[in-house]
Amino acid sequence: MKTFLSLLAYTLFFGLMVACKDDSANPNPVVTASGQTDLLVANPWLLDRVNDTSGQPIATGKLNLATTALYYLTMEFKANNTVRALDAKTKQVVNGGTWYLTADNKAIDVNVTGFKGQFPLVDLSRSKMTLRQRAPVNGVDTDVNLEFKPSL
Repeated sequence: MKTFLSLLAYTLFFGLMVACKDDSANPNPVVTASGQTDLLVANPWLLDRVNDTSGQPIATGKLNLATTALYYLTMEFKANNTVRALDAKTKQVVNGGTWYLTADNKAIDVNVTGFKGQFPLVDLSRSKMTLRQRAPVNGVDTDVNLEFKPSL
């Protein structure tokens, strides 16, 4: 069971890294890497919902196990460029690695055990983080948005 939870946590964590931007009054704000880092590390993040790219919610029954597992993890981005995935209930660390903003500040480059890649940032504020991920929906690889909220 522990191996299954660890595998699920790894898979969920990997799909998590995808998209962020500032949601101020300016519709096209310029957010510096420092500003994005401040927003990412401000609080731990918990997956709230998975949507298609048009904003329509995707039922969990249509998602693969790896994406569904993200609902059970709290993601912690640290200012020292480490990231940890914690079991949302027990708060035990189940996975970890490093993260960096790409040179253009439009994606997060993640290097975690069993997962490595760049994930486009869609939305980032103190109250919401949206990452884009390519994940199976009903068995077909599809771009999805992972919407996170602060974990209290």
